[in-house]
Amino acid sequence: MINEGFFLKRPQRFGDICKIYPPSVNEIIDNPNFPLYRKLLTISQEEIEDLYIEKNIEGRVPTPLEYLLSASYNEKKTESILKEAITFFVHDKVSFLYEQKSIVIGDLSELVKTLKSVEELKLIKEDNFFNFQNLIREALGEKPIEPPNPNEDPRVKRIKAKARYRDKIKAKQGLGLKLSTTLAAICCMGFGLNPLNIGEISYASIPVLIRFYQEKDKYETDVKSLLAGADSKKVKPKYWIRNIED
Repeated sequence: MINEGFFLKRPQRFGDICKIYPPSVNEIIDNPNFPLYRKLLTISQEEIEDLYIEKNIEGRVPTPLEYLLSASYNEKKTESILKEAITFFVHDKVSFLYEQKSIVIGDLSELVKTLKSVEELKLIKEDNFFNFQNLIREALGEKPIEPPNPNEDPRVKRIKAKARYRDKIKAKQGLGLKLSTTLAAICCMGFGLNPLNIGEISYASIPVLIRFYQEKDKYETDVKSLLAGADSKKVKPKYWIRNIED
């Protein structure tokens, strides 16, 4: 499902806490730390579980928020990068309340000057961090994920873990398109985007544009094939302007 606001590079509200700003292509390219921002803020419970298995770490697996705050607490560089990552998307300063397992949106040093009670703070906590992550995913053109099932069958869990491992191997082999390749392809699609303006579009719009162009191209190719005598039982054109949910 396409988030219209992020597609149009419009910020979306995250409750009454903050806004999430979808980055443009230029902002992605201009920030060398973006891949790290993405990795930190979209890490899932399953990925942390996989990490614990790979490193043979025993004990309770932390939630994504616990994992990030723990890493930040133990290393100042990680703390700095995580703050940068959140600021990149919310366009505001952030502070960490480690004992409360909370992220404060806003300049805490300024907030305390007028703060009447802790309840006035805009906090990202355990009960809303999953939704925060999903909104970040959507701001990057990714699909939101389902929350982990604590009662999931261990066999199903193992199958999913193996699938994630295969996906990770494929990613390391570089089977996906590079951003530069994708941008060049979009500039050749004939709807007005070129190297002079493509940097202004939202990063979230890229996979949508690519997918709809592929559907349009397939539809037109199928129609031409039928007109050329292809078997109508094998070639079934599917009109490209439709809701695409997969």
